[in-house]
Amino acid sequence: MHRYGGDAGALSQAARHHLSSPGKRTRSKLLFAATPNTQTIKALVHAAAAVELIHEASIVHDDIQDQTERRRGVPTVWRQYGANAALLLGDHLVAAAFRAVAAAEHIDPIKGSLILELSQSVSRAASGQHLQLTNTTRGEFKAFYNEVAINKTGALIALPLQFAALFNDFENQDTSSARRCGEHLGLAYQILDDLKPYAAPGNLAADEDMKHRVITAPVAACSTLFPKVDPFHALVNHASLRTKAIRQCQHWLDTALASARNEAAFLSAHSALVVENFITGQLTPMPIRETQSMPTYSPWRKHTAVRVEAV
Repeated sequence: MHRYGGDAGALSQAARHHLSSPGKRTRSKLLFAATPNTQTIKALVHAAAAVELIHEASIVHDDIQDQTERRRGVPTVWRQYGANAALLLGDHLVAAAFRAVAAAEHIDPIKGSLILELSQSVSRAASGQHLQLTNTTRGEFKAFYNEVAINKTGALIALPLQFAALFNDFENQDTSSARRCGEHLGLAYQILDDLKPYAAPGNLAADEDMKHRVITAPVAACSTLFPKVDPFHALVNHASLRTKAIRQCQHWLDTALASARNEAAFLSAHSALVVENFITGQLTPMPIRETQSMPTYSPWRKHTAVRVEAV
């Protein structure tokens, strides 16, 4: 990542700043876990770097649009160096991802497919981000939310599974099940992320998504269940409506995970196990505990199950 992402000319300082604060590397871990027996480990490292570089590019661009001031404990690129530098750095990181794949050796049979999957994922993620920024549902809140989450989040979680399918079988280059599986994982991932602020509902009014009236999963659920009320006001001020909206989100989560498991059944046995471990370790919520005042919800459970990185 630093070899290709940091080689940015006049943007090198901004690149070093952003890459010096790494995330959890969830996507590259997923790729490594799902590709256990490859004979082209150096090429796999290139592919994993490409997956993460695309993710980092999306973060740099999203932070400009969302006006996020801090990321992983440090100022965001736009806040530190300006929006123009951040925009251009994001563009550079996208190019760096393609360069990482292009420079990989001994994978000629699948290199074209890797580049194609990478380009399609970038386009889907951009489409999802743009749709979210429009914030126009035309009354179809669930369909709108699903399209945003499956594209914006799902495309970049699907990508490592698509890459793994190609690395695992140079002959069969059908990655459609891997893509669909990853998209449903991404939908579940986004639902859980949207539920995080509801662990402390007393602070909901100050949440950035609430203030900017972003259509998150609870907002979509509340609008679906109670179409005649303002979902933002209801979620902040009415505990009973909030509880029902969270329950609806849990139902959507269960449906997304069931769909991911169905698609995983068409992957290799090892990849299917990796998907199951990912679900168990990353995407299983705690149940709601109802009280007389406000519901409590913790979207991340402490697990003893094997996590993806341990596979």
